[in-house]
Amino acid sequence: MPFAPFVGVNHHGQSILLGAGLISSEDTSTFVWLFRAWLECMDGRAPKAIITDQDRAMKSAIAVVFPHTRHRYCLWHIMRKLPEKLGSHSTFNAGLKIAIQNALYDSQTCGEFEEKWGQFIKKYDLGENAWLQGLYNERSFWVPVYLKGVFWASMSTTQRSESMNAFFDGFVHSGTMLKEFVDQFDNALRKKVELETTADFNSSNQTIPCSSAFRIEKQFQSVYTNAKFKEVQREVWGMILCNCILISKEGCISTYDVLDEITTDDDHVKSIKYIVYFNNEEVDVKCTCALFEMRGIVCRHALNVCQMNKIHALPEKYVLDRWRKDLKRRYTMVKSSYDDL
Repeated sequence: MPFAPFVGVNHHGQSILLGAGLISSEDTSTFVWLFRAWLECMDGRAPKAIITDQDRAMKSAIAVVFPHTRHRYCLWHIMRKLPEKLGSHSTFNAGLKIAIQNALYDSQTCGEFEEKWGQFIKKYDLGENAWLQGLYNERSFWVPVYLKGVFWASMSTTQRSESMNAFFDGFVHSGTMLKEFVDQFDNALRKKVELETTADFNSSNQTIPCSSAFRIEKQFQSVYTNAKFKEVQREVWGMILCNCILISKEGCISTYDVLDEITTDDDHVKSIKYIVYFNNEEVDVKCTCALFEMRGIVCRHALNVCQMNKIHALPEKYVLDRWRKDLKRRYTMVKSSYDDL
């Protein structure tokens, strides 16, 4: 009987279980029932975004039950299929694979992606490839540049869901009876709560030192959980690799080109240009990398521009309650069967 978990992310970046179901099949009607049952448990509050694999039945059910939810496919699953689908091509390891990756990861706009996609399709004579054509037709579901305006809480794959399944493997197995499953399910949830409670305690009682004299880093140190402050620090460290150039200024709006050195998985270093728009009057900063919009962490490119403009503190809108360590989460107040254990 398939186990279907709903997995989210807490303020420490840890995977948390938002619900789960045992389903008898994996067709559209079953997923519609599952999603509606979960939605009822959530008081009718649908998720703003959801990540799945390319399951057609699930896609149809999401369109029915969550019509306003932004749905994306797991990018990792798609990229994992590249060797299987295109590995036999004579130039797969001699340019084709890199061309696909460049189109996906380096495109700053949808138009740029479509141009790069068209170029490698033509160059490598892949116009008749049905798999690539299908992916292109559904590009808004998986290509990063089409998903930039949505908050994903650092998630781009279903691996959190798969890791949650692996987590439960320590408590249940294929021979577990239903009654025992319910008991073990509670034990697993209690373990997750313990991990979050420990992280809460550490964030409240252990302070990670700032790595620089940059006052904006200090601003986040005082309010973010340790895990999220470390993400901020990675962006602060990354500022040293950025070269910021003022391109134009119209009134209070300045436009900057920021060249960033990116290290790929094979240790190749390449320069990527991002555009940052800065409003000096409102201290409003926006980067084409869209890290803040997607992950809620101000990017190194925006921080670089703020430093150039001698900004010592960001407006509150850039300090997300989502990552704060001083707020009590409502779900921790929900009574559970293990509360008295």
